[in-house]
Amino acid sequence: MAYVKQNIFVNGLSGTIAKQMTLKVRKGKTVVCVKRGPDTLPPTMRQLVARDKFEDALSYAREAIADPIKKLMYAAAAKGGQTAYNVAFKDAATFPKIVLIDTKQYSGTIGDVITLAVKNVVCVQSVKVRLLSATGIELEEGEAVPGDRVSYWRYATTLTNPTLKGTRILVTATDLPGNVATAERESR
Repeated sequence: MAYVKQNIFVNGLSGTIAKQMTLKVRKGKTVVCVKRGPDTLPPTMRQLVARDKFEDALSYAREAIADPIKKLMYAAAAKGGQTAYNVAFKDAATFPKIVLIDTKQYSGTIGDVITLAVKNVVCVQSVKVRLLSATGIELEEGEAVPGDRVSYWRYATTLTNPTLKGTRILVTATDLPGNVATAERESR
C-alpha cells in the first residue's frame, strides 16, 4: 500500500485502474493498493470463523456509532488517523486482557483486597471474581469495583477463608462490546 502525496492527477480519485491497482480515499488521503484477484479455494474453517468475527465487529461498530454517547467515547479514544468507527471496530474485535491478579493483601479474612489489572481498547464494563477452595468448592463470588487508576480493579472479600493454601481466584472481565476474558491464579 502506498500513499499519494501532492499529485494533482490522482488526488481524491478512487477505483480500479487497468485491473492492476486500486485507488482508495481514506481520511482525505489517496491510497494505492494492488488489485486483489478472486479466491479460487473454498474458505477454511479458520477463515469462516474470522469472517464471522469480522462481521460481528462491523455490526457492533455501526451500532456504537449510531449511539451518540458511545460515539463520543470512541472518538475520544481515537489516535492519529483513527475515527470513532475504527476504535469501535477494534474494541469489538479485541478481547480484554487480565494482566494482573495481585493477592499480596489477601490473607483469608473479611475485607482483604485482591487487586486486578485489566487492559482493553477503551474500557472494561465489569470484572467478576470467584474464590474456590483447593477442592473446588465455591467460597464466594462478587463484582470488583474500579480502582484509582483506569486499568485497576479491586475486590474486597466478604467471607473468612481459614484454608488459604490452594485457594483459586477466577477472574472474568467483560468489555463494552461483550467480549469476555478469563484468568485464574492460585493464592499464596
